[in-house]
Amino acid sequence: MKLMSLAQFEKKSKASLIRFITKQLRKKSKKQLARFAYTLTKAKLPRLRTIKRKALPRRKQKFEQIRIKTPAGGTRLIMREKRKTKRKFSKKQLAAQRLFSKRAKAGTLRRR
Repeated sequence: MKLMSLAQFEKKSKASLIRFITKQLRKKSKKQLARFAYTLTKAKLPRLRTIKRKALPRRKQKFEQIRIKTPAGGTRLIMREKRKTKRKFSKKQLAAQRLFSKRAKAGTLRRR
């Protein structure tokens, strides 16, 4: 059987198209037909919409130059962003808060 284009199928009558489809369906197994029926009914269900969050615009931050001693005995300049305010929590505390909120969202908080 040759592969036919969409235009060629559109030229055929409705009756001949129905005959063609029923002939193809008779060749398929019961399992394949069940899967096909499932996908047809699933296609009629409403789509789930996902909400995408937009990233917040970053403000321009001033940079500071830091001199670091290298193991070879020289110095190296590094550009680093200046912090606007002093940190209220340490890096470790912030990581613990992130982990806590992640577990709370998932509903897997462990009591100790």
